[in-house]
Amino acid sequence: MIQVSSCIQRAPVTAPRLERNVARQSQLAGWSGRKGNGCGKITHKALRRPRARSSISVEVRAESNAASSGRTPLINLEGGRQVTFVKCECNKCRGLIMCGDRELLPTSVRPEHYELQLSPDLQAFTYSGKLLVQLVVQECTNSITFHAKDLVIQSGVVRDAAGRERTNPGGPDVLYGTAEQETATVALSQPFTSKDVGTTVTLELQFTGELNDKLAGFYRSAYPAPDGTGETRHMAVTQFEPTDARRCFPCWDEPAAKATFDVALVVPSDRVALSNMPEKEVQHNGDMKTVLFETTPIMSTYLLAFVVGEFEAIEDQTAEGVTVRCWTPIGQSEQGRFALDTACKCLSFFGEYFDAPYPLPKMDMIAIPDFSAGAMENWGLVTYRSSLMLFEEGKTPVNAKQRIGYVVGHELAHQWFGNLVTMDWWSQLWLNEGFATWVGWRAMDHIFPEWGVWTQFTSNEQAMGLGLDSLCSSHPVEVDIASAGQVSEIFDAISYSKGSCVIRMLEAYLGEDAFRRGMRAYVAKHAYGNAGTQDLWAALSAASGADVAALMSCWTRQTGFPVVTASADAAAGTVTISQQRFLASGPDTEEKDQWVVPLRVQGLPAALEAESATFPLPADGEVLKLNRGQSGFYRTVYDDEALAALVQALPTLSEVDRVGVISDAFATAAAGYTSTTNALELLQAYADESSYVAWSEISSGLGGLASVCYEQPESVVEGLRTLGSQLYTPLVGRMGWEPCAEDTYSDTLLRQLAVAQALSTRDPDAVAEAQKRFAALVAGDDMAIPADLKGAVFAAVLRAGGEEEFEQLKVLYGKADSAVEESLLLGAMGAGATVELVLAALEFNMSDEVRMQDGAAIIGSCARNRIGRRATWEWTQANWDRLEERFGGGGVSSILTRLVGASCSNLASEDDAAAVEAFYGAKSTPGIERTVTQSVEAIRAKSERLKRDADELAVWLAQRE
Repeated sequence: MIQVSSCIQRAPVTAPRLERNVARQSQLAGWSGRKGNGCGKITHKALRRPRARSSISVEVRAESNAASSGRTPLINLEGGRQVTFVKCECNKCRGLIMCGDRELLPTSVRPEHYELQLSPDLQAFTYSGKLLVQLVVQECTNSITFHAKDLVIQSGVVRDAAGRERTNPGGPDVLYGTAEQETATVALSQPFTSKDVGTTVTLELQFTGELNDKLAGFYRSAYPAPDGTGETRHMAVTQFEPTDARRCFPCWDEPAAKATFDVALVVPSDRVALSNMPEKEVQHNGDMKTVLFETTPIMSTYLLAFVVGEFEAIEDQTAEGVTVRCWTPIGQSEQGRFALDTACKCLSFFGEYFDAPYPLPKMDMIAIPDFSAGAMENWGLVTYRSSLMLFEEGKTPVNAKQRIGYVVGHELAHQWFGNLVTMDWWSQLWLNEGFATWVGWRAMDHIFPEWGVWTQFTSNEQAMGLGLDSLCSSHPVEVDIASAGQVSEIFDAISYSKGSCVIRMLEAYLGEDAFRRGMRAYVAKHAYGNAGTQDLWAALSAASGADVAALMSCWTRQTGFPVVTASADAAAGTVTISQQRFLASGPDTEEKDQWVVPLRVQGLPAALEAESATFPLPADGEVLKLNRGQSGFYRTVYDDEALAALVQALPTLSEVDRVGVISDAFATAAAGYTSTTNALELLQAYADESSYVAWSEISSGLGGLASVCYEQPESVVEGLRTLGSQLYTPLVGRMGWEPCAEDTYSDTLLRQLAVAQALSTRDPDAVAEAQKRFAALVAGDDMAIPADLKGAVFAAVLRAGGEEEFEQLKVLYGKADSAVEESLLLGAMGAGATVELVLAALEFNMSDEVRMQDGAAIIGSCARNRIGRRATWEWTQANWDRLEERFGGGGVSSILTRLVGASCSNLASEDDAAAVEAFYGAKSTPGIERTVTQSVEAIRAKSERLKRDADELAVWLAQRE
């Protein structure tokens, strides 16, 4: 899954929020078991389900002294009937339903096969469901417990292998767990004993649910009617990762609980219905039809998917004969052509890379208007946010095209690494996401070699991973997860970016051939099953002969990364290399963690394994550049002698190494390991640089410095702006505004960057050109602004203008015919030069005109604006209840969590850090804790930087005048 800020338009809730009512009106606590004949009995406190919301009501009587008195605790069912409730024999069970240190479901039964039928109502936003699950009995039990959230279960019947009902005839004996447990339990009138162990039994359930507006589970997405009437219609779509299949249907919603699925959808005859597998049969009944799909391979619940709506498709086949279809809104099918072509090539590439053909008969990809994440790797039916699948030549920026290609590669890599072989538990999320991130870039390098993606990898994945992992509040790549509710916290740059970087580092260390042999062996051994990190290390060790676990445990089980310092002594002919943990807040002598650090310097050992070591300097002619190729996940610092030699040798270094030098210089300066003014002095060595990625790192370093200094004296702010203008104005003169036939891919990106940075520094000539082109666009010239420059022009015109320009942006937004164009306009709306314009943008964000999935775009734009930063934070505090109501309640990609970070993380004083801590500390909003902690730490790191650098920077800038 790709993470992107998102959410959808709200609509009235029509189905009951049963779970919340149970959470408010019931308690489930005080359960304890005793063993007897392999099973344990339970005593418990009262649980009462609200009767108004469903046809069943269950009351569990308090029997605190039941065990000692010999009495059997009873469940009183509606109508006066009573049943005994007995816990499964597993001695790890906690309370009614949760088992073990990971809060897993009891192991008394295991699902083998689901038969699921759903009938969605696209007008009332509800659906009804029928489910039959085949279960293998593994332990004695008096109950069957499964996951269920926001569902109302009307009936539950269990039949044994002989077809005999083991529940009370005529009574749905269902207990609901607490809101945190997200479970339901069917009580058995006749328990399963040792005679039943190993047999296959069935559970039949009928239930109803809501097509919700939370972008999680089975939800609704709005789109304009394709007939041009202006009517708003709705489709139904799923998003189950990580733990939202339970929002759609009762299931064993854990990655290791794999089963096969038969899906049937009852939908209007004029709607398209899709699922993981091809259609098996379509049964028509008037204006409705039932679409039955082929049986899936064995897989985890989070990979199941279905979509119902109005679409059209284009299709092609891979070289191996797999049918690939790209589904789009009606009238936009050709916008899916690039994604379709890329997908066909990716499936062939991955089939060869893993030495395993794509295992399903088809691959569908579909653009969804309202989508929480960026894309989701459902097996055989990949869902995408529209802006990450649809591409239109001449209208979509070139960097957006690359992003689409990469996202397709990432999601299709999951078809093997994640879907075919699945992690044991969410603690190994990085295996899914880190590997898919890395191999997605590898696929792009194979298909589009002209993109030069590995250099971009350095300024994308590596920079994001290093940035988050520099915080004390980071977490290990492989992190202990006790409950499903914690999973959403690790869908971040550690699991994705750092995970991909340590894999790239390992491949560089082992060699590409040995690494690929290990990957093929891993996939072959664990296909259709589950595996963990140690399984991967074992396969790679066998293929390479190296002790991979010993090498990598410090990188996956330990938080953070090192900064490696090189001190050269030319007279002695030696270099001393040392390591310590890199922290954004600055050096900490108390930190004693160490890593096995690949040095990647010709003439030095392969790795540094101690805190410090001294080696002979490399032979004459070999410049001391640590981390050649930038495959290592660490920062570097050089003493003055080594740095001077390195700067002298810059023209002889590869592009990626030149990028690494400037990137490390700004990063180590920001954290206090080196001087900020030294990093600024280094810029003169890059005056003639032609690399887009190098200039991107320069922009990032200067932008970070300017952001920290946003409330410094005007002389500092203007001094940094002048420095930027002096760098970028000549670059714009060199690149121009219009694309040229001779442009390379890198040239196109560099032009985009140069113009955007010249406009952000308010270069008068650049701003005048932007205003002229914008006026032509508003007057009707759709080609006045090159697609690659639109976002920067929109922001610059608003920054230099006022209310009139803001209203013009809103008009353009209303007319936008693509999700990419909408994103560019929203991202510019926070650039106003007055607090009033910033507040107007924030209020516009709360309107129904902006899809909720895009809620973070304007707030992020406002918070990056020097004028709007503090106003955005104050507005967020004053409007928290509105924000929580509009954006809260989603799944792993909750917009509210992103808004928390966007609203405050750019602040830069200790007072701000304390205020953020106090404000959010008083909130009980679930899922924001880690984001708040990391935002506060980032603010404090900026505050410390100002204490170190503010005076020296002011003097340095004054001397340049």
